[in-house]
Amino acid sequence: MRVLVHAPGPPRHGVVRHAWLVARLAEAHGARSAVGAADLTHVQFTDALFGPDVAAAATAFEVWAAMVPRPLVVTLHDVPGADPDPARDARRGRGYARVAAVADAVVVSSEHEAANLERSTGRSAAVIPLPVETLPTGSAPPAWAGRPTLAVLGFVYPGKGHADAIDAAARSGIPLVAALGAVADGHAELHRELRERAADRGVDLLVTGSLTDADLAAAAAAATVPLAPARRVSASGSLATWIGCGRRPVAARGPYTAELAARHPDGLWLYDTDAELDAAVAACQADPSWTRAEPGAGPDVGPDVGAAHAALYRRVLAC
Repeated sequence: MRVLVHAPGPPRHGVVRHAWLVARLAEAHGARSAVGAADLTHVQFTDALFGPDVAAAATAFEVWAAMVPRPLVVTLHDVPGADPDPARDARRGRGYARVAAVADAVVVSSEHEAANLERSTGRSAAVIPLPVETLPTGSAPPAWAGRPTLAVLGFVYPGKGHADAIDAAARSGIPLVAALGAVADGHAELHRELRERAADRGVDLLVTGSLTDADLAAAAAAATVPLAPARRVSASGSLATWIGCGRRPVAARGPYTAELAARHPDGLWLYDTDAELDAAVAACQADPSWTRAEPGAGPDVGPDVGAAHAALYRRVLAC
């Protein structure tokens, strides 16, 4: 079974990494990545990688989809349904509906996303949870290792929760917030605001910039408290990365984190209020072992992801 894999964007983008990780996992189950002739096509879609706005992205996707081998499987990321701006949510819903309409099968990464997709587009989707990738180790610890640290993993962008991390560090007397990732394109102003917020509260803010996998693993290992403060994630590659690095993160309760915690009650520590966050931070400082596991030995975030994709491909081809 030959699969044409498509994920436009820079190699270190989370969606692009996901595409090639899935391809490697599926290859073990008979689904070989192909160049040129293929039995089907699997594309990863998020509007930000296909165009400057969701309408342009949907148009670009439709043009591209008309030229590739069928059947066409699309995995949707950043599914609409939780945006605080209802007008933007509606626009994105219309764009995603156009993308879903072109596909022979649609995949999402959480039950929460599947419900949002059906509500906004009327299209049902197969749910295949995000894989956990164990990152290579061997890099030296970062220069800040040993300092009490709250760490947030992933790009710096609105809604990721870095401001909440800064406030929590100030309340808990933790001197450093480490943002393990780069500032997303177009958000230099947010970076400036976060630096000012940290300075006002007597907290150091470190934005590491893009990290190699080994350096990211070393930084994740060095953090005192692994924190996932974003509340509106529909599925979280950052949570999967924390787990792959052998950490059990403290995570803001939301539909996706609640879904994950319901399956795996010991895999992460959920909080609702600032008081609950502060209690979790204090507990992690008192007993750092709670936040640590063998790399990749955190909660099983789903079935064998490669096998699940290969089975989906076979079902689509059979139809």
